[in-house]
Amino acid sequence: MRIASLSLLVALAGCGGAEAPTFSAEERAALPSLVYESDASGTRGAYRLDLATGSTRLSGPDQDEVPLAVSPDGAGLVIGRAVGEGEHALEQLVLLDGDSLRTLTPPTRRARNPAWSEDGRWITFESDLASTSDLFRIARDGGDVERLTDNPEGNYEPHAAPGGAVLFVSSRDMNAETYRMQADGSGQTRLPGSPRDEWAPRLSPDGQRLVLLTRERGIDELILARPDGLDRQRLGATRETAGAEEVLETSPVWHPDGRRLAYVTLARSGARTVWVVDVETREHRRLAEGWDPAWSPDGSALAFVSDRHGSPDLFLLRADGTGLTRLTSSPGVETRPLWLPL
Repeated sequence: MRIASLSLLVALAGCGGAEAPTFSAEERAALPSLVYESDASGTRGAYRLDLATGSTRLSGPDQDEVPLAVSPDGAGLVIGRAVGEGEHALEQLVLLDGDSLRTLTPPTRRARNPAWSEDGRWITFESDLASTSDLFRIARDGGDVERLTDNPEGNYEPHAAPGGAVLFVSSRDMNAETYRMQADGSGQTRLPGSPRDEWAPRLSPDGQRLVLLTRERGIDELILARPDGLDRQRLGATRETAGAEEVLETSPVWHPDGRRLAYVTLARSGARTVWVVDVETREHRRLAEGWDPAWSPDGSALAFVSDRHGSPDLFLLRADGTGLTRLTSSPGVETRPLWLPL
């Protein structure tokens, strides 16, 4: 089962005629669909892109919405909705599950970063429903919101780890640090880290490696560690261009094999570049100018965003960096690619 659309087909996403696709029709047909954000119709909305047929708007035409998290079975999509405008705008999470649309949170100042449990039964998210920012969860099939953390300093960025645990970021120790807890909020434990801010913890699919971002040396850098947070190593230290220009590292995304990692560098000039690194050999490979990398479920392709033709569009590469293919070509902004399962 896959996410059903709530509206008619609104646009065909292809090469736009300017570039012949280098992914063959057979390759495109073998890949699952993507969901992404676009403002091509005038308001931001969540779209589904079938690589063989085109793009369909999933959210209502009058709503300002963005796709945030796809369920493990591909049938559910958590959408972030803006309620109101400007400085008075509020955030709300809604769940599109098949043909059903359900509100998860009331409009509030903070409702973001939803994460699905491995079994697809729970959604954990951060919100100011009871404080500045704490973590909550709600069952996919309904019920009350459950509070998982309770700290006035704030808790953020839940990440469902293999095995059922949740990694998250907490400021309870004054700096942002990585914590681990059980899915029900019990057993909250701080992982070893630096005395400066750290965030975006991500366990590899096999649970054997941890990557996170740190500001330990004053700039944003990726750290690779064991799942317990020990044996920390700077991931970008072996990149050939690491000393040529100071860059920030961001957006780590694990390949399904748990051995490779895509990430983005941001240079002082504003240039953003997608890289992939083999975490065993520490060999880095520059893939393309762009951001928002997303591996396909089978690891054969990488979707990302680039503004090489003007406004941001979605592009596709094979895992080896070949076959650059433009997927969207509307005059609007397309970002946040998320793959549906195979």
